[in-house]
Amino acid sequence: MKTLIFLCNDNSEIDIRDDIKDAKKEITAGDFYYTTWSCGNNTKIEVGDKAYFKRTGSRPHGFFAAGKVVPALKQYQLKKQNEYEHLSEAYLNSFYGNSFMVVVQIDSVVDFDHPLEQEKLRCMPQFRGANFTFMQGGCKFDERFCESLDSAWEDHSMPLSRRGYGKRLVDIFCDKGKKHKDEMNYQDAIEAYKQALDIQPGYSKAVNALRVCERLLHNQNTRKISEIKEIKPDNTSEESESSNISDSSNESETIQPTSIVKLQKEEEQEEETTSLGAGFGNYQKNKEVEKAAIDFVQKQYDGWDIQSFERDKVGYDLTCTKDSIIKNVEVKGVSGGEPAFIITANEVEQANKNPNFVLWVVTSALNSPKGYCWTGCEMLSQFELKPVQYMARLRPIFRVEKE
Repeated sequence: MKTLIFLCNDNSEIDIRDDIKDAKKEITAGDFYYTTWSCGNNTKIEVGDKAYFKRTGSRPHGFFAAGKVVPALKQYQLKKQNEYEHLSEAYLNSFYGNSFMVVVQIDSVVDFDHPLEQEKLRCMPQFRGANFTFMQGGCKFDERFCESLDSAWEDHSMPLSRRGYGKRLVDIFCDKGKKHKDEMNYQDAIEAYKQALDIQPGYSKAVNALRVCERLLHNQNTRKISEIKEIKPDNTSEESESSNISDSSNESETIQPTSIVKLQKEEEQEEETTSLGAGFGNYQKNKEVEKAAIDFVQKQYDGWDIQSFERDKVGYDLTCTKDSIIKNVEVKGVSGGEPAFIITANEVEQANKNPNFVLWVVTSALNSPKGYCWTGCEMLSQFELKPVQYMARLRPIFRVEKE
């Protein structure tokens, strides 16, 4: 797949600003914006090629839209004519002067007066030697710099979109996915995140959110199956009621949250736990400690894209992404000076299996916070984990009928 540069001079494309407004409306509605554009005498354009639109003529010069080349409607394909049968399905059977025209599907755009300026790109070391001067539209961009251009475009278009100076369809689908996830419609959320990845394969925010939703959907389906299995036949329901034991109580289950805190005598433990936090102490103070710790850790990831999964109980609190880097961050806040805390079995499983897992412990979180960070492997090797809590359920009761 090539990356092509299409040119736009507002002296000849006088409606370009209105076209961009239309594109923003279409993208906001969850649709691509389709346009046709001239490509000079280039006959090598293929369906699926990446497309960037560059402002020329009046300054500032730079990139203001991105998308990909798509097929023209069959009845309008130039290749239907014998002399052009060698062309791809992208070419239209109409011309712009003497130039060929192709169809482009736009998925991200910024205002014409806020382009990704080529002069700024020239100053970046990753673009040293890159050519930004093109004599006609549809020229191929040097493949050595394509990945850097994609990254620079994301860094430029994302904040402008948030401020209302642009729109990105990948954000629309991610927002839709988050809304479905918050409503626990995990299958719909999965579909939305897949749509985002169709636009931007490998987009770390969508990849990670998709994995979370798939896990939540699996857990949701597992619970439904468990509920079905717990339903008793009619002839046993009366016995359950008469013994005041619900169906679900006939199961026994062990839960193993763990802690690095050593068990002590009751008097000593009561005195120490008031300064620990992270599961110890009174509820209100623990919430304050948690919030202070989360705020502290988020500051450490300034400039990253941060999503909270605290309510979802997936084994970590935050997902922090920057470029292709993903960190699944579990945060433990402690009111005292010792990094001692409660950690659940789900969080330990993440430390075992998830290479992106990171543990942050913030001590003295409410007054003079100090942060400590470990990877999952480091946490498992450096901390002693001991079970401190179990779930108890009544054992099944068996009755013997007298003959």
